[in-house]
Amino acid sequence: MARWATSLGVGRTFCVSLLLFVLFVSLALHFSLGPGSVSPEWIARRKLDAALKVSSAMNGSYFNPSANFSFVHISKGAGSTFIRLLKSAPLDVCPRSEAGREHSAWYQHQVACKDANYHMVSLRSPRHHVWSLFTQCKYGPWGKRVTNGTNFPNSGNEVECEECDETDFDRWLESFLPMGPDKERYYNCYHPANYQSRALTSHHVNPHGVDNHQHRPNLTLAEETYRDFDFVASADFVHESRCLLYYRLGPDAPANTVSYLNTACNCNNQSGVDDVHVSHHALGHRATLRDLPPRTLSKIENLTQIDTEIYITALKDFIARIAWLESKSALGRRVLCDSILEKWEPELAYLNLSVTELYNGVRKELQRL
Repeated sequence: MARWATSLGVGRTFCVSLLLFVLFVSLALHFSLGPGSVSPEWIARRKLDAALKVSSAMNGSYFNPSANFSFVHISKGAGSTFIRLLKSAPLDVCPRSEAGREHSAWYQHQVACKDANYHMVSLRSPRHHVWSLFTQCKYGPWGKRVTNGTNFPNSGNEVECEECDETDFDRWLESFLPMGPDKERYYNCYHPANYQSRALTSHHVNPHGVDNHQHRPNLTLAEETYRDFDFVASADFVHESRCLLYYRLGPDAPANTVSYLNTACNCNNQSGVDDVHVSHHALGHRATLRDLPPRTLSKIENLTQIDTEIYITALKDFIARIAWLESKSALGRRVLCDSILEKWEPELAYLNLSVTELYNGVRKELQRL
């Protein structure tokens, strides 16, 4: 090292400084990567610890079916569907209306349903959520009424036209970018910028529009609100959410929910599955969104960065709880079936995770308990 430094005319002080810098970077990388970077056993222990946390949190954790349940209805997050399911259970749910009571979490907790014993919500894949916001504004009776007279991008088609929808959708997204005070108009319908996390953090009655320029809500506050819910359903896994909720109603659960658990929540026999889905319009539905043009997908990503962070957290938690539901500590049978995993694996790949690997990993660790 000294010979190399001398030949280049570099002093010893520089050499010592360089060595210290290399040592510092090595240590920083080691600790940033964690002990797991050198110890597979450490990784396994961390996974097992996570499984233990899920198991300890869920075992014996039942809801009182005679209590009052508040369900925060985030627009286009399957709130209407879940409220209908709660009412048909039957459970005492607030609000009773399946539409028109799409309050922020704060307003519902503090005002609209302040006497509730349990607080619930459903979250949705941001990419699919934003598409649904758009199609509700374009095709839903309410959306058509409130956007009438605005310059909402609408080709005027009254028949199925995927190409028209893609063009209108891209124009709609473009009208909100780049995010800023001059991009807060929302055609009297929905503003797509981090809509779900705004619903978790806003003090407004409803978060249809951006309040106080909060295009990017505080992630920490959104996560804290998310953690405060007693139950978080997945709009992308409605049936599985239903099975988990019905099981957690415990030994005093209504007969309807017990029957559904016994006849539908089993991948080997789903004779009792009834696909409850509240739809507000007939046109604009797509089986997949990953085939949208890259420029359009990029715009969605720009508008939903905080929502994506929250959703990834919620998805990991949800999958862990479903794996627990399937474990010997609960039902002891598969509920999340391979066909559903195959459907969502490519659609959720944009989150840079594998929902199948996530599910299989937690199941494996729970089986070790």
